[in-house]
Amino acid sequence: MDFKPEDTLKKLAKDVTDAAQPYIEKVEPYIEKVEPMAQDLFDKAEPVLNMVKEKAAPVTKKATQAAKTVGDGISLRAARINCKEEVYVQYNRHEVRTTDIMDRAKSDYVSKGNKLSDIKEIQVYIKPADKAAYYVVNHSETGKIEF
Repeated sequence: MDFKPEDTLKKLAKDVTDAAQPYIEKVEPYIEKVEPMAQDLFDKAEPVLNMVKEKAAPVTKKATQAAKTVGDGISLRAARINCKEEVYVQYNRHEVRTTDIMDRAKSDYVSKGNKLSDIKEIQVYIKPADKAAYYVVNHSETGKIEF
């Protein structure tokens, strides 16, 4: 005996169709009544949906732009975090890293009896001709460090 899955599936489909037929016949009159009402409902809803889409378009556009801006900002921030940055000042036969100068400026400020936590802002001015850097802490305290 040869087993054929197609024949089994065909028989199963026929059995299911035959079993469902009485229920289909009972439901058909209701479907015929509901179909026009549903179509009427869709026809009435379509202008409202179009109006909502039209009114929402500017907000959607702004939201999309805001999301893109935020995404770009996050990408830029991630790039900064993941990117190792070093800046060197080269002059004559000398080379000094700017982060080293900043650290030395902070250390010099602390060595004068101040606290590191007191630093809210610090500006460092590198002057290779003087072989020195000048710093200003919190727009009031000044100092000088030599290379």
